[in-house]
Amino acid sequence: MRTNRKKKIILISAITAFVVIIAVLLIVFADDIRWLYYKDYRAPTPVIKTQTVNREDEIMIDGDFFVSTKGDDKNNGTKESPFRTIEKAVEAVRNTDKSKKDGITVCIEAGEYRTTSIRFNKEDSGTKECPITYRAVGGEVVINGGVTLRPDDFKPVSEYSKTAKRLSDEAKDNVIVIDLKKEPYSLTKKDWGKIYAIGSYNTASSYDGDNTGPLYCELFVNDKRQKLARYPDNDFLYTDEVLVTGLGKESDGAETEVKDWDKIRNPNPDVYKVDDKLAQRIAGWKTLDDVWMFGYWKYDWADASSPIGSFDKNSKALSPAFVSLYGTKTDAPYYFFNVLEELSAEGEWYLDRENGLLFMWKPESLSDAAIELSLSLDPVLSVEADNLIFDGLTIKGTRGDAAAITGSNNIFCNGTIKNVAENTLIMTGTNNLAENNEITHTGKGGIIINGGDTEKLIPGNSRAQNNYIHDWSEIYLTYQPAVTLNGVGNICAHNELVNAPHEAISYSGNNHIIEYNLIHDVCLLSDDAGAIYAGRSWIWYGNQIRYNCIYNLGSGDHKPDGIYLDDALSGQKVYGNLLVNITRNAVHIGGGRDNTVSGNIIINPGRSAVRFDARAREGALLADGWFSHSRIGSGDMWDALYSSPWKTKKWQETFPQYARMTDDVSQSETAEFIPNPASSVKGNLVFDKKGEIGVIFDDSYKFGDISGNDIHYLKDIGKIFNGYEKGDYSVSDFEELKKSLPDFEEIPLEKIGRVQ
Repeated sequence: MRTNRKKKIILISAITAFVVIIAVLLIVFADDIRWLYYKDYRAPTPVIKTQTVNREDEIMIDGDFFVSTKGDDKNNGTKESPFRTIEKAVEAVRNTDKSKKDGITVCIEAGEYRTTSIRFNKEDSGTKECPITYRAVGGEVVINGGVTLRPDDFKPVSEYSKTAKRLSDEAKDNVIVIDLKKEPYSLTKKDWGKIYAIGSYNTASSYDGDNTGPLYCELFVNDKRQKLARYPDNDFLYTDEVLVTGLGKESDGAETEVKDWDKIRNPNPDVYKVDDKLAQRIAGWKTLDDVWMFGYWKYDWADASSPIGSFDKNSKALSPAFVSLYGTKTDAPYYFFNVLEELSAEGEWYLDRENGLLFMWKPESLSDAAIELSLSLDPVLSVEADNLIFDGLTIKGTRGDAAAITGSNNIFCNGTIKNVAENTLIMTGTNNLAENNEITHTGKGGIIINGGDTEKLIPGNSRAQNNYIHDWSEIYLTYQPAVTLNGVGNICAHNELVNAPHEAISYSGNNHIIEYNLIHDVCLLSDDAGAIYAGRSWIWYGNQIRYNCIYNLGSGDHKPDGIYLDDALSGQKVYGNLLVNITRNAVHIGGGRDNTVSGNIIINPGRSAVRFDARAREGALLADGWFSHSRIGSGDMWDALYSSPWKTKKWQETFPQYARMTDDVSQSETAEFIPNPASSVKGNLVFDKKGEIGVIFDDSYKFGDISGNDIHYLKDIGKIFNGYEKGDYSVSDFEELKKSLPDFEEIPLEKIGRVQ
């Protein structure tokens, strides 16, 4: 009995000790356990509703001139006797006396108007007292820089037996062909164009020959961009062993930059090894002429393309014709395109550019498919005029920009821009407005606003507002934002920006306002990127990023930032934003000064709520500082600062920080030394897996002000937001929150997004 009792005591003691040890471990490693539990957690998506406002019914204004697809340019332009072309209406308006009118309206009746470019010059301007409106009436008005291909004109590929031999058996049953040279199209090589290098960082201009030019014509089926036959169909290949790193501008970061690289002609390209399977596939293509490679050869923010330069089946050595600008690496994503043998799936096409034969994988319902080919090299609307209004127009079908508008008091509103090769709407001047448009399927970016006087800090007062921009940057995959602000004092507000491989909003200059935008599902193919992005400047002071909602960025292994003040960008105010499920850093301060990050709500950041490094200081003072742009005596940031108006009375009155700043290295231990990270991160509300503010460098703490932030574990989110499970991130008890964040202002979530 005594032995059994002793065993029982030992067992109880062992169990007790085990429980105590487990309890201690749970306490010691509580943060890590929480992090593991929430590692793959995604907070509920914010519910931001499109706002509805009461609008007075529009009063139909009688048109002064009318245009109809059934009209004739010999007519007088009345409703009963309309013009046939918009160009004729422009001419009629030009010849109209505007002095006694309070406006002129051209009513464009529903239908499709084919054009190369409609041009408006100074003599086509309205006045403030007499603006001129070109308005769609009676349905959709389409201004098309391309051509519609009739489904009945396509033939089975079997009728072109020589070409059909190059296709798979499945493709032979599904590929159809149209001869673009024949009537009614009668197109030529000049119309469809050759393939030139694409990608924001291609090096084609460094090589002799005809290597740079506009984008080739593109095929769209039911308003969806078709892909030049490629391998793989959708995903990427990844580079194998790098046999040779060619003579790019950099081979391994900024420290390896080649001096005067831009002056070098025909630099040696890179060489990669491919595996047996890929080598056999490439060898099976009848020709490598005009077969191209597109990829991210070093960084996922630097896309570029090149034709194949050489391929050796025996050694399995593959070389692009053009070098990678920033060097090479293994596992770089890329694909081949313009390969007839790889025409193997719906959504793909190929053009025999010598013979004008267009091969297309047959769409599911060919008979009623809308099949279009972009052709125009010019903007569909080319405007150098003032006081014009374009209302309700649809623009598509150009290999260039959709609309380029230069002047003042111009408006492009209530329209649709789609299926264009480059940007959709470039507005340069003052008091211009891009409003309430849908923009989609662009090869490059969306709206670009230019305007304002940098020297005198006079605002441009132009706005991009209430636009729905989605599925853009489909050809150039980096640095093609939905909205770009340049100059001084322009505004990006109330836009919804969705689905793109890289950034949503970018800007340069001073005193811009970026507010009330709804941004999600962007930066899908990049890590080193931000939904709102600008960088590398000590002179772009005065910009405000406020009251935006950003959520659900990146895809797969791609984990980008929310708001990215890159490469020592300084003088920015970031406040009142809601950032949810930002997979890397919600706010990233890349070493800049005089930035204030305050009053933001950050929920479930992937790595850091705020990352704040000291790259500019390190680059300026340390021999091994990688940020060479701030290197004293040689950095391009110094060049830009010294050539700017930063010491003028106007600038120092507007931005008083400049009066205190110094470039004296002997003052490097003071906050006033220009490269020092003297920014503030205060009064933010954070819910983080680990209950941390993020990664803040020691020098950022030393010279900056990181204080007064209310930081919680993610698990406690319900204590502040009672409705978060339904996507409601309004603060439940604002007065209670003010006890920990006395300067916090409630974010007007109900005002974010588009207004209808």
